[in-house]
Amino acid sequence: MMVESPDVAVVITTYNVRSLLERCLDSLDAARGSLAAEVVVVDNGFGDDTWPMLLARDDVRAIRGSPALGFGGANNMGAAATTAPLVLFLNPDTEPEPGSIETLATELGQRRAAAAAGPRLTLPDGQLDPAARRHFPRPANALHRLLGSPRILGPRPAQPYNPGDPSDSSVSEIDAVSGACLLVRREAFQAVRGFDPRFFMYGDDLDLHRRLANDGWTSLYVPTARVWHHKRQSSRQRPLRTRFEFYRSMWRYYTKHHDEDPWPLRLLVLSAIAVVGCGGVLRALAMSRPLRSDRPRC
Repeated sequence: MMVESPDVAVVITTYNVRSLLERCLDSLDAARGSLAAEVVVVDNGFGDDTWPMLLARDDVRAIRGSPALGFGGANNMGAAATTAPLVLFLNPDTEPEPGSIETLATELGQRRAAAAAGPRLTLPDGQLDPAARRHFPRPANALHRLLGSPRILGPRPAQPYNPGDPSDSSVSEIDAVSGACLLVRREAFQAVRGFDPRFFMYGDDLDLHRRLANDGWTSLYVPTARVWHHKRQSSRQRPLRTRFEFYRSMWRYYTKHHDEDPWPLRLLVLSAIAVVGCGGVLRALAMSRPLRSDRPRC
């Protein structure tokens, strides 16, 4: 469906989660409020009947992606197919509450220094998704998070990677919000050349926020906009690839944005990522192997 002079473009990259995607799409009409929206879905999966479902809808423009394209590359493709001044990148496993997209757009419009805004992401158990509010990864908070905050690293860093859920409902500046629901000014998004497609999954939103901040933009956490997040519904389909890409993204982010750190610190951080990453991939590999029925039992 073509929309003349849309206020916001909704871009969704999906991978074999048809039922969740359909629920997400059905929630958009109430979530956008009075905004005119154009909706584009990039289908990176070929394992279910998502594609015919999309073709049957008249409120969505469907684009064929590829399993090899990744989240960032597919989102860039979807954004390039739209024209609205605001672009909302939305996961298919989210359900925006009524008025939430309009609330994000209103708050962003009132703060010209801000390039991006994200909502309160609520997990199915009612808790805040920690990814909704993040400080940029730095060696101190990254090592605390990566190694489980061991005592040898000393007290918790002053700026933890995931700050707690604020008690009030006021809009606040934050280093990064989640790519699961991320509203961005097109002018700022284009100025930094969009998502870095080298991040296949994970880290792409942090990298985008870091480059926006380097250009002088800020980002907003808007708790009055609420979105439900049924997390990891796509990634659990490929657990081994997911674990590998998670740690590869950590490596890529650190080497890209911390090249001026002293070499002993770089060696420590990269060694920690390599060791913990290898362990994580090996555990995922072990869990993905089915038990053989002919194995002798003790």
